[in-house]
Amino acid sequence: MRKHVREKAVVRARRAPSQGRAILLVGALATLVGCSRTAGSFDTDDSGQTKMSNLWALVQFKPIPAQPQPFAPVKCPEIGVQDGTADDRVYGPGDDRSNANVRYQFSIVNFARDCQVVDKQYQMKVGIEGRILLGPAGAPGTYAAPIRIAVVSRADGSATLSKLYQVPASVAEGQTEGPFTLVTDPLSVPVTGRYSDQDYVIKIGFDSEANAGAPRVARHRHHAAAAAAGAD
Repeated sequence: MRKHVREKAVVRARRAPSQGRAILLVGALATLVGCSRTAGSFDTDDSGQTKMSNLWALVQFKPIPAQPQPFAPVKCPEIGVQDGTADDRVYGPGDDRSNANVRYQFSIVNFARDCQVVDKQYQMKVGIEGRILLGPAGAPGTYAAPIRIAVVSRADGSATLSKLYQVPASVAEGQTEGPFTLVTDPLSVPVTGRYSDQDYVIKIGFDSEANAGAPRVARHRHHAAAAAAGAD
């Protein structure tokens, strides 16, 4: 008989250790775009708790039917941001990597996951909330945030599953920043045993090389729809 088990979890994003240039960049962005808020912060009307609750509502699996006998719910693997991938900065044309030539920066704000086991497959849904901030060389529009999600084996560090998502991130006319959200379809990996949650770890982050050389902006009047996913 098919067994379904699941667990919820919502996590506030822990920012990976930033390089020195990242700190200088965020400070410069806040000054150059004329923002009065704290450098590196994002204005929002929702509290952190409300935002995380909303993300959990999006990422959770549908309720499962009652089981004929009790069972121990499986735990989700640990989830975290890959070192150095919590932010992704995009510059204007040429080799100029100064703060003045920054077009925009993506940042991860929150993430969550929900898990279940179906027919010996360990299924995970992952949700990510992020922010786009325009730089001095940027302009309003819709940009593709390249988010990669990998399920990594703890045994040897290899990626059992790796998937790239191009997530639309929009900045409206007259604004300097905007939010974006990704909620994946179920990601399936094999059940390894009684404690599969300890055999895997979920890594998320921006794949800065994914959009190299590709057009980054599309003018718009409305916010973009759901993310288009593609294999690596």
